[in-house]
Amino acid sequence: MPGVFAAAFVAAGLLMGSAQAATTNPTTERELFMSICTPRMSAKIQKQPERVCGCLHDNAVSKEEDLELRMAMIRGVQENGVPSIQYVWVPSKPQERVIESLDRVAAPTLACMFDNR
Repeated sequence: MPGVFAAAFVAAGLLMGSAQAATTNPTTERELFMSICTPRMSAKIQKQPERVCGCLHDNAVSKEEDLELRMAMIRGVQENGVPSIQYVWVPSKPQERVIESLDRVAAPTLACMFDNR
């Protein structure tokens, strides 16, 4: 399991540009997600972006068991401001796995962003 987290942090480090790097080094995947999500969410949701990002991680992104798909969702937050996946980010996954993953996170993402929990 430690290898999985190491791979996650290496992949996440590649995803984070030096201009967007957090002021502190994230030690967990959740901290990494929060450091990427909060600046993006602040531009979209003025009220409690940290709460929205925490909700997104805990109820949507962290539920994906496949590391490659989870890291693609984190990249989607960095690039688009919401958990999303582009097929080129996970070329080894069949299209249906990407669709299944996005289907699972759609309702929790909307609930977190629009406070319908």
